[in-house]
Amino acid sequence: MSPFTSATPATPSVLEPGPVPTATSGAFGTVGAARAAAPPFAFAGGYAPRCAGIHALHRDGDGRVRAVLAAELAGSPTWLHLADDGRRLHALLEESHELVSFDVAAADGALTLIARHPTGGVLPVHLQLDGAHAWIAHYGDGTLRRAPVGADGALGAPDMTLTPRAGGEPHAHMVRRHPRWPLMLASDLGQDLLRAWRMDAGPRPVELDGLALPSGSGPRHFVFHPRDDGQLYLLNEQANALDWLGLDAHGRLTPRARLSSLPAGFEGLSHASDLLAAPDGRRLFALNRLHDGIAVFDLDAQGRPAWTGEVWAQGSYPRSATFSPDGRELWVCLQRSHQICVFELDDACDGTGLPRFSGRFIDMPGAASLVFRQR
Repeated sequence: MSPFTSATPATPSVLEPGPVPTATSGAFGTVGAARAAAPPFAFAGGYAPRCAGIHALHRDGDGRVRAVLAAELAGSPTWLHLADDGRRLHALLEESHELVSFDVAAADGALTLIARHPTGGVLPVHLQLDGAHAWIAHYGDGTLRRAPVGADGALGAPDMTLTPRAGGEPHAHMVRRHPRWPLMLASDLGQDLLRAWRMDAGPRPVELDGLALPSGSGPRHFVFHPRDDGQLYLLNEQANALDWLGLDAHGRLTPRARLSSLPAGFEGLSHASDLLAAPDGRRLFALNRLHDGIAVFDLDAQGRPAWTGEVWAQGSYPRSATFSPDGRELWVCLQRSHQICVFELDDACDGTGLPRFSGRFIDMPGAASLVFRQR
């Protein structure tokens, strides 16, 4: 049981799920045709069987938000990525091991499915675009697969594979290019590794030493410091711990500190999930599932994290979170509550700077991933 269950939240404005639109069948699947009056401002995906595909988030005339099924897809679209120009939406279908690409209509946000391919791996869970390619992390077999970006912006079938290291049970969970240096990092939860590659040494990435983490860490998600990309922060799912790491242009990783993502004295079961850095580089937000909390760490001028506090996520199993385009809100996907919860962010929140529950929920089945159209 979550230690937050005795808390008394503000009365939420729980919304009824929007009507599932009628649909038309196309060459690639079924795409919703009926739409709310206002164009969608965001897209969300989640886990089957409750989630039947990608949902579009619309604001009604009274300002309420509804998630409406926009593209029917089996296979659990649990990771979404919107291209920088907003014209292409890519999704990983975790349970059917596929990647799909949609055209996003500029006027009304309508989705048209333009590509669908097997990823070649097992349980794809994370994708990052890297110029002419996208890299996909697979939890089931530990592989990273590279997919080309076509002239039309759609993703093609993967054409390169980076295999896991020998030993253990590999579970690649995230892959990301460095913002400036020709480096790529990937976390492997099963092998307790943060792997690193040079991307400019030939036709294939060249693997570097990376960083071996303490046994049982379970590295999951990481973020670079927004103001100093020579340091990064790694959230470990199994250890429920935040690592502060240094990184140089040669790909050398240096541990600096480890902090718990849970409050002192907590002894229950928890699985850390997502990690976000505020754009101003002053704060980190870490999600803890089962404990169902949002931990906050302040960052000093040198980037050193310090525990600030935590708030209840207002529901069960916070899997991921996203900042609103203006940075004033944190939208949290509550997988087992089948909702998205909205928190307000500002330094004055309750006098602590912690996220403040806005009283707003959006019903979203199996909520796992959310992307905003506006950047």
